[in-house]
Amino acid sequence: MTSLSENVHDRLEQSEQFFFLLLYAPVCGRTSEPIRGKTWLQKQMYAISRNIPLLRNEMAYDNFRYGSFSETVEEIKDQYQISKYVDTSKGTIRLTPKGEKLASQIWQVVTLETKKLVQDIKEEFNDMTENELLLFMYVTYPETAENSDVKVRILKERFPLSVSLLRRGKVSLQKAAELAGMNIIDFTHKAKAITKP
Repeated sequence: MTSLSENVHDRLEQSEQFFFLLLYAPVCGRTSEPIRGKTWLQKQMYAISRNIPLLRNEMAYDNFRYGSFSETVEEIKDQYQISKYVDTSKGTIRLTPKGEKLASQIWQVVTLETKKLVQDIKEEFNDMTENELLLFMYVTYPETAENSDVKVRILKERFPLSVSLLRRGKVSLQKAAELAGMNIIDFTHKAKAITKP
């Protein structure tokens, strides 16, 4: 099981530490790439928490309008925005220099396993469109879509969204077929048919 070193920034809750780790995690070799927005933050933190049961309990996710949502994650973002560790003025969520210094210190002492988990999730989700992200979450974690206001709309778009994710290398053929709600053979035939001139 992935966990943070116990002697790192004892004053921070585990959810706060993972918040900073996510914002700091490198994407394509660049550290501190911004998170695209609140939906991406919530879904990435949820995916991290699925791998760390104690974190899942601390963040207490509920299923709301866009699926999994944690008041704790929202409060962490707001708290660190007010204290100038995070900037959300451009619609994204990014570390300020002050936040980057703290995040770097946390990043340096966590295990390689923790770094890989956070980095893999950020690289996978952060450049998805909002609809791609929601489809991925709703199919992968169906319980999160129970109260979603947009589930029906997203599922109507599931085939083109899954093809887009496959073409961009975000998911495997098997995962794309699962996201489309099809078996691999039918998905492959349909995907080929729409790409023929």
